[in-house]
Amino acid sequence: MTASNDPSCPACGWVLEAGPWLGAITPDREQAFADELTRACRLVDLTAAARAAAVIEPQRRAMLLGLVRGAPATEDELTPVHRRPTESDVAALTSVLGWLVEAGERTLTVIDIDSSGIEVLELAADAVGAVRQVGVPRAVAWTDLVSGLSSVSEEAMFQLAGGVGVLARSCLLDPARADRELSTSVQSDRTVVLHRLSGWRVPDGLAARLPDTHHVSGSRDSRQLIRALAAHTPLRSGYHLLAVAIDGDGWTRPHDVPLFPAGAVAIETPPVTVTIELPAGAADVLVVITTHRAGAARRDFDAVRALRWNVPDTDAAAVEFTLNGPGDVAVRGPGAMTLDAEAAANLASLIEAIPERYRPPTGAVDIAFAVELCGTDDEVGQRRRLLADWLAEIADRTAHRTGLRVAIIGYHDHHGPLPRGVVRVHEFDSTTQRMATIADLTASQVHGADYLAPLEDALELATTLSWRTPAVPRRLLIVGRRAPYGDDTACPNRLRWQDSLDRLRDSGIDVLAVWDTPPGLNPVARRGRQMATVWRALSLPGESRELGKVTPTWLTDRMRLPKPAKSTVVLQFPIIESIKQEFST
Repeated sequence: MTASNDPSCPACGWVLEAGPWLGAITPDREQAFADELTRACRLVDLTAAARAAAVIEPQRRAMLLGLVRGAPATEDELTPVHRRPTESDVAALTSVLGWLVEAGERTLTVIDIDSSGIEVLELAADAVGAVRQVGVPRAVAWTDLVSGLSSVSEEAMFQLAGGVGVLARSCLLDPARADRELSTSVQSDRTVVLHRLSGWRVPDGLAARLPDTHHVSGSRDSRQLIRALAAHTPLRSGYHLLAVAIDGDGWTRPHDVPLFPAGAVAIETPPVTVTIELPAGAADVLVVITTHRAGAARRDFDAVRALRWNVPDTDAAAVEFTLNGPGDVAVRGPGAMTLDAEAAANLASLIEAIPERYRPPTGAVDIAFAVELCGTDDEVGQRRRLLADWLAEIADRTAHRTGLRVAIIGYHDHHGPLPRGVVRVHEFDSTTQRMATIADLTASQVHGADYLAPLEDALELATTLSWRTPAVPRRLLIVGRRAPYGDDTACPNRLRWQDSLDRLRDSGIDVLAVWDTPPGLNPVARRGRQMATVWRALSLPGESRELGKVTPTWLTDRMRLPKPAKSTVVLQFPIIESIKQEFST
């Protein structure tokens, strides 16, 4: 059929009202009419065959060619037919996803029309706001809606597309049957129709009777469709990382670090990287992604996902969170992570178990080395080897601890009286990382006085290291040859080693110094006695010693490392005190 104001058929161009001539019908005119009618019928069949060919395997198209009226059609005649603009099935449903997840009781019916029939799929949002299938999809066959449809698949496709051909019969949509079959399937709050056969006569007629029809491309796969919708579904509420905030006195409270806001859509949301501090003494930590229940108290969290993280040998680590959809967040970081369903189910009790006040286990220790890097390669190489031996001894002595952190401060000479940076700081990290740092330390030439080095700069930088708070036992070991600049010869950077040393000791940092005598310096001469006095002042009382007389065992004993506590409360969640959030680009 065609609209009443359209004088010709849109499928073949045939004039529906009045003939194409005036006057008597002659044999020539009768033949011309018959030829024109044959051409129009063939065009209708070729168009239908071309549409059907798009959904039939190539090896089965021979039957389609034989259905066309007139001479058998050729493949070349099955030219692609004009299709109206279409969208993907995911795009067609994206606009209603926000409506679907906004309230927990809503359902959406999807009527999917394709060559195999009609599938009626019901969708709803689950507890975390993810789109899920409700029940089993209902299949409605074309034979349930259409009269006169062939039982042969190729012929049926040809008829549905609008062809008549040598079958000499067309098929008709039965409106009453269509309304009856589909209305009993639609029991939801809203309906969306996915029409995959745009331009097919019978499916177009069916789609015209249904609400909110979208002309879509692609084949039907309801499972894949639901999976694809996850990346386009907005979050019902924001997602957070559960951590513990600790103030300077050790008082704790649960704290949620924002990850993804409510309404975030995975396909439009970049990963979030969070650098988190790991609790000292913990072998593993819970990484819990949470959301808040509407109207819930501050300490009430719902777990979206919980993972048990076998923490790396470090005090802090960067963890990347990638939103894949509601209830699905991928987490990547150093070390192994495994899902922990039990922790997710018992999150409330785990939060209640967080101690009101927390102090790091006494097995945790911060150790910093300040080493002079001026001298020959052999001289600095000896200091490197001694540092490595000492660190190996300390690591072996504290192998039961997971909270040991090491920092390295290397200092070089001033070049003249102008201020300049002479210190390179390697912040606290694991013993493994700092072993590699020691191996990479390089020597520099001695400039200026043979008996003075910018140790005061190294001490000043030591006061700014990220020593842990609340405080853990902290030690600074100085390894050098020459004394710091003092009152007789001022530091170009206007620093006094006495001031920096006082601040370190006032902060509870024990300082130990070992040194070797510069070549040619007479230890009993005035300058030699002055230098020895300074080195003794730099160290714990009675513990300053020349480098050649120090063994790893003696040094480790003098550092007075505490014994680990036999029982202590270990936090199961990351610490918020030094958390910073970075958005990936």
